[in-house]
Amino acid sequence: MLKKVVGDEIKEPILLSKFHRVASVIENTFLYCSTEYRLLDWLINNEFLSKINQFTINNEICPVQHIGETIFDEKNTTGALLPLKFQFKKYFEQGDNFKKQFTRLNLYKTNECTTIDNFVQGTLWKQKVSQYSNDKIIIPFFLYMDEFEINNPLGSHSTFQSVSAVYYSFPLAENSSKLTNIFLAALVKHVDLSSFGNDKCLESLVNEINILESEGVSISTEDGYFHVHFVLGIILGDNLGLNSLLEFSKSFSANFFCRFCKAHKTVTKLMHEEDLSAMRNVHNYSVDVASSNFIETGIYKESLLNRVTHFHVTQNFCIDIMHDLYEGICHYDICHILTHFIDTTKLFSLETLNNRKMNFNYGPIEVGNISPPIKIVHLKKRHLKMSAREVMTFVHFLPLMIGDLIPENDEFWTLFLILLQIIDILLSYTFTDNAISHLKQLISQHNSMYVTLFNDSLKPKHHFLVHYPTIIKHSGPPRHYWCFRYEAKHKELKMYARVTTSRKNITLTLAKKYQLKFAQNLMETNKNIIFKDKHKIISNYTETINSKLNLTSSQYSCFTELKFNGILYKEGYYLTKNCNESCLFKISEIIFINQPDIMVYILATEIRLNEFSSHYESFNVSSSEEVINCCFICSVNEFDGPPINVTTIPSGKKMIRLKQFY
Repeated sequence: MLKKVVGDEIKEPILLSKFHRVASVIENTFLYCSTEYRLLDWLINNEFLSKINQFTINNEICPVQHIGETIFDEKNTTGALLPLKFQFKKYFEQGDNFKKQFTRLNLYKTNECTTIDNFVQGTLWKQKVSQYSNDKIIIPFFLYMDEFEINNPLGSHSTFQSVSAVYYSFPLAENSSKLTNIFLAALVKHVDLSSFGNDKCLESLVNEINILESEGVSISTEDGYFHVHFVLGIILGDNLGLNSLLEFSKSFSANFFCRFCKAHKTVTKLMHEEDLSAMRNVHNYSVDVASSNFIETGIYKESLLNRVTHFHVTQNFCIDIMHDLYEGICHYDICHILTHFIDTTKLFSLETLNNRKMNFNYGPIEVGNISPPIKIVHLKKRHLKMSAREVMTFVHFLPLMIGDLIPENDEFWTLFLILLQIIDILLSYTFTDNAISHLKQLISQHNSMYVTLFNDSLKPKHHFLVHYPTIIKHSGPPRHYWCFRYEAKHKELKMYARVTTSRKNITLTLAKKYQLKFAQNLMETNKNIIFKDKHKIISNYTETINSKLNLTSSQYSCFTELKFNGILYKEGYYLTKNCNESCLFKISEIIFINQPDIMVYILATEIRLNEFSSHYESFNVSSSEEVINCCFICSVNEFDGPPINVTTIPSGKKMIRLKQFY
């Protein structure tokens, strides 16, 4: 229509020519993405994508199905390796990713503090970087490998199409647990991994990792060019995944199942302290490999991953709280303890427990992690029907659910409280030498009491627990390398698989779809702060905010609800902060400062916390919530942990359990 009007009204050839050129641009605005080919070509030309390396795992002539007939033909088994050098470069050139990580790295180098809150402060990383000259920029990264099912797990094609995914992340990254900060490195079908072994399936990945270390990557930033070498820190995963990947025993009933030490399984069943003389090291590992005796060593063969520069499988100091605690020890302990209280001492019935569990005030924060009722068969099998995240919530609140029914100084309850203390320490963001020593004592006490009280042997996951203090010294807080977030990353690839009807060369298909997601993340700005206009308010404390923060009203806005670094802060939520003693704060307003720097502050009411109850592992809160300060202002980063909930227990008391998990 516009062309017709212009054609009728304008007769000047030059003006018409200019108009047609503009109209052509408008008409073809989306020409670059009108087809899949054009879109991919545009993304490659603009350096948002790079070619995927489809490497060969095995190539042979064998019987294959072709239109219903069996014929002999070439069968090429492949995997997909993402362009790691390209991805590392683009990620670190995005925004201020490199600047932030490099600054943090230098800060940890120069700050001679006695605490450990990051992998680079552990002894393992210090040992690795000591082999490089000081003028080299060395940044660590983690690898994680796990399999996931892309078909119906109950269908006829389940397991056959399972895919093993390799992800990587950077321990120095801000918000490293965000799914956008976890990246795909490679994809291999799990059946191929089982058939052809780690060596053939992972050789290309190992070569790529060594190139990242030896050649490095040139990073272009606003501050100039930097040549960065990337070194593998540790490999993450669950126990079976790591043992399989590192060529240790895949069976935990084997004589030597532990990847950290050479203790015999009969010894581990009663072991409550780490035996330093039995620890695996490079020397005894070489001797064991040379003997080629799996029964006496627990090692199948030399691991391919030992070819990675400055990496050795005996120095892969990595544990996983998710599987060891929330899918292991918590099940064993809780089932034993509840069975004792229900069947032996008859302090309460299973029906009472389920009623209290169902009617418990979890609060708005944990409402999505409530587990189903417990059945007697679950207690007998020593396995609760709960996800790891549901176990985390259940164990955290259990003392408030049934603590009033348990007599003081009950030894079975004491064991449970020791387990709670172990969990609380392991979920810490920062460790001191004293905290690690205390953890070691608690683990020893826990394992000893478990054997004595239940007349039961320790399970392999109990044994792994004795190595935790040593591993924390080497690799830092275990919450930074647990499996929770990596398993959540599977959801993206599963979603891509669900919308793809073909399963032919599925690894390449998923890799290509992931690349499009990676390109999208490069184009988007990283939003750490999310808010909606409907939650914006006029502050009731304008003068106080202006005075305490030295601001004018135009430099900030106030909200009743705001999401910061993935955590929801809302009016009425509670936060804790250690000011010589633990204090409780009830959020009144959230202050978003946009000038001169973007920051988030909390305006809260400070409430007095009463004495700590060791029986409940919780603080008492006065029923009237006695106010100390009605206008406390503090940066959101200075509070301890996420928002929590004040709970009224059956006895009528108000109590609060501090937590370090999100």
